[in-house]
Amino acid sequence: VNAADVVNSGIDFTVNYSSKAGKFNYRIGLLGSTVKNEVLALGTGQDTIPDVAITGEFATLTTIGRPIGSFYGYKVAGVYQNAEEVAQFPSQQAVKPGDLRFEDVNGDGIINSRDRTFLGSPIPNFIYGFNVSLEYGGLDLSVDFNGVSGNKILNSKKMARGFGLPNYEASFLDRWTGEGTSNTEPRIMNGGYPNFSVSENFIEDGDFLRLRSVVLGYTLPKSLTAKWFLSNLRVYVSANNLATWTQYSGYTPEIGSGAVTRVGIDGGIYPVSKTFLFGIN
Repeated sequence: VNAADVVNSGIDFTVNYSSKAGKFNYRIGLLGSTVKNEVLALGTGQDTIPDVAITGEFATLTTIGRPIGSFYGYKVAGVYQNAEEVAQFPSQQAVKPGDLRFEDVNGDGIINSRDRTFLGSPIPNFIYGFNVSLEYGGLDLSVDFNGVSGNKILNSKKMARGFGLPNYEASFLDRWTGEGTSNTEPRIMNGGYPNFSVSENFIEDGDFLRLRSVVLGYTLPKSLTAKWFLSNLRVYVSANNLATWTQYSGYTPEIGSGAVTRVGIDGGIYPVSKTFLFGIN
């Protein structure tokens, strides 16, 4: 079907600078793209397109005026610490001390599915990179970074820990075990509402900066290589994906994409490999 009208707008820029001073050369490059994604119309006869069923609830909602595939769920106001808090705050079905406390978004005094709301977009609003290359005599060094900012990730791998699967999350060690122990990580339970519902508890910042590659090389002097009947000889060592700076708790913040309404959902994606290479040209 012709499902929607969507507009992507922004600015792409690239800046490069190079200079030479005797035996020393250097180059600096910057590039970036700002991104604004917005659904203008839906052609399916619907006002919304829900997608990605997780624990019986859809996790993304596509609607006019928002980015496609926006995350949708409950806002978290804390963890119930005792029975008095359960009775004091807006009525929330079948909760106990240690469970997540959701926000009463519509203000009707009852917390239910009508309080689900938009929790961010999986689409970054800024994509960027920069690189530096240095040369001095026979030595050369190049460094390349890339990153994104402004996007969210649904850590559904973290949600899976409640369904008899192994525990992959260090945050589990910080769970609620009694009054005052945690106001962010709920108690142990084997799945279900509210602790494994789609909520801010599983929505994380997807910002990252990655040191994508580093290459260090040395080209031997021609006076030496000529004796070996070679016009050029260079040895080098390189490292890829050497370091990633991110607040995301999963294996990698680079989730990739599938269907456009299912972007930014981490179901246990395999992390990028860190590699070291040695070579001779």
